Amino acid sequence: MKKWMSIFIATVLSIGILTGCGTENNTDTKDNETNNANQENQDIPLLVGLQMEMIDTIRKDIKQVTNYEATGDEALQEEAVTTSKKIANELRGIEIPSELSDELQAGMKDSVELLAIYFEERAAALTADPDYTEMEAAFAAFHKKIGATFEKAGLHAPNFEKDVI
Repeated sequence: MKKWMSIFIATVLSIGILTGCGTENNTDTKDNETNNANQENQDIPLLVGLQMEMIDTIRKDIKQVTNYEATGDEALQEEAVTTSKKIANELRGIEIPSELSDELQAGMKDSVELLAIYFEERAAALTADPDYTEMEAAFAAFHKKIGATFEKAGLHAPNFEKDVI
């Protein structure tokens, strides 16, 4: 009888220990899921705020560029080129929030750089005989990169088309 009682107690203890280990793993999984959800909830307003900062940077000076493009007035050309380069430099000065996940930070850094390259190419195209090939390629690459970055965060891809015209 003692032998059976010892086996019974050992079995109950083993089951208890294994159940406890399984519960601990479930708790870790739930904590990880909660942390991931909190990070995603934090990323969304940061990305939207960053998008708005990019748009504000463009909008405050874009009129000088579009005025030249609309009129072709040579007196406005130099100012348009300077302004387009200024926008590129200001975009590069935008600080990417460190609170974003590493993957989203990298995506937004690349996106900002591609948009800055677009404005540099736009400055180069502000001539009497413009070639828009490089400018359009830079803008397409920018939209592809920022779209992928926003989609990783569960957002729709933004469209900057109306902000640069």
